[in-house]
Amino acid sequence: MASILDYVVQPLWVVDHAGLIRFANPPALATLGYDAASDLLGKPRHRTIHYKRLDGTAFPAEQCPLVLPSTSGQTVHSEDWFVRKDGSMVQVEYWSAPIGMPDGHGAVVAFTDLSERLRSERALRERDAILSALEQPVWVVTDQGMISYVNPAAVAALGFGDASELLGKNGHWLVHYKRPDGSPFPIEDCPLARVRATGESLYLAEDWWVRKDGSMIPVTCTAVPIGTPEGYGTAVAFTDMTARLAAEQIARDRDIARARAAELAASEARQRAILEAALDGVISIDGHGRITYLNTATERIFGYRADEVIGQELAATVVPPSLREAHRNGFARYLATGEPHILDRRLELTAMRADGSEFPVELTITSTGPPGAPGFTGYIRDITDRQRAAQELMASRARLVTAFDAARQRVTRDLHDGAQQRFVSTIISLQLAGQKWASDPTRARELLDLALDDAQRGLGELREIAAGMHPAILTQRGLTAALTALAGRLPIPVELDLPGRRLPDAVEASVYFFCAEALTNVVKHARASSARVQVAADDERCTVEVRDDGIGGARAQSESSGLVGLRDRIGALNGSMEVSSPAAGGTELRAWIPLPHDGPAGTGVVP
Repeated sequence: MASILDYVVQPLWVVDHAGLIRFANPPALATLGYDAASDLLGKPRHRTIHYKRLDGTAFPAEQCPLVLPSTSGQTVHSEDWFVRKDGSMVQVEYWSAPIGMPDGHGAVVAFTDLSERLRSERALRERDAILSALEQPVWVVTDQGMISYVNPAAVAALGFGDASELLGKNGHWLVHYKRPDGSPFPIEDCPLARVRATGESLYLAEDWWVRKDGSMIPVTCTAVPIGTPEGYGTAVAFTDMTARLAAEQIARDRDIARARAAELAASEARQRAILEAALDGVISIDGHGRITYLNTATERIFGYRADEVIGQELAATVVPPSLREAHRNGFARYLATGEPHILDRRLELTAMRADGSEFPVELTITSTGPPGAPGFTGYIRDITDRQRAAQELMASRARLVTAFDAARQRVTRDLHDGAQQRFVSTIISLQLAGQKWASDPTRARELLDLALDDAQRGLGELREIAAGMHPAILTQRGLTAALTALAGRLPIPVELDLPGRRLPDAVEASVYFFCAEALTNVVKHARASSARVQVAADDERCTVEVRDDGIGGARAQSESSGLVGLRDRIGALNGSMEVSSPAAGGTELRAWIPLPHDGPAGTGVVP
């Protein structure tokens, strides 16, 4: 044993049952300041290296814990102060374990100069491998790999009942003979066996050892060589990593769960933000038809707060009373049969607001519940304005047709009552002139003059009708010239601000008749002293403004009123119009007409 301990880098000594030092290895001599073992051998341990405390006071032997291994068989591990040969003190961490001797129990004391602890990590691991032998699971094998020592902690960790079950057995073939997957682990591949061959220390951060019952445990271990005359043995200290790995796995699982929960929360937050930002209403219900969610747009559409309707039956809140029975029957039929009559279809239905008013909506319903727990989400759009616009468009088209028919009838009447009569009279005069040409030349010439006069008058009336339909000056010279001529014929002064370029023919015609109708209304109804017309155009649209300083209060009195006709004319070109006519006086009509990007402008051709 002494020859083995001489090779241990750990300072240690051995005392007999009487407390006399029987062995001290070179590291112990050096640490305590002695030159040779003879300076310590045979001397009382306590009176030599443990007789005083750090403050210089006496340390009675009966209080010394180092006697416990010899007297009670206890193993002692502590930090304390030892006295060097020169009387100085050295702080140490020591392990004192009982050891059997011929005359009774002695003790082996291994200690570490704590001032040396931080020198290098490798020296620390090598020292710890031996120092931990008395508290960690540890065994010692001979140069042949046979177990020569095993402490109780190792016996328990490996699942044996007594050290005798391990002593004298080959360490590899007892506890290291297979891999975690059950395949054989040849001794020539065993890193612990290489320690005996090379004399180099070994640290394994992870390995698997076999317990008595064949089960395997994860371990981390340190193996250091022990020199003997026959070769290197090995002292192995290990730690069962089962609990730590389980705790680490729990921590990893917890971290994964937290990460997934955080990701899910972030995803839900993103989805909720998207839903809350949506302009359309989103409302969800469960398999019982109860509302589970609605976004801000739904609150705005129906006039409910979310907390007022969450948990309430959908049918009792937003479905009109006349449709509730059909809704409930359809919902029950789907739950019973799974036949999706209205799912994933765009429907136009009637819904009900919180105040009981009914309004049209566009609705699409999708199934969003997990298997076995049906749920549904509806996407709702209030189409009141769309239907109103469609109705207004239909009414506008009807008014345009009516106005066209009326204009055609007026033109027909004007032609029949005016120019047609002139041309009929002309024909009659010419026929009579032909009859009188030989018998009464004078009368024939009178009839020719009368026919010429009627023809000229008829042609003038045709020109007046044509000018009312589409002024020639508008076709030939454009909007600016036509509006200038129009303003010159009015009985009130009109200030003009007009563009210097031609616009598409359809736009010029609509703007001209818009201004003509508006100025006619000013003269007839506004009692104005002046008016102003402004027309501006950019690359996108044409803007028209007609203002007067009259009495104000203008509004459409019927579907056939002039203002309605103006709005229809502008609407026919996808434009819009607004009227500002306060009772305090003055009226302003503003219209916007989009301009085509590729159409010709000012061609002189009436579309």
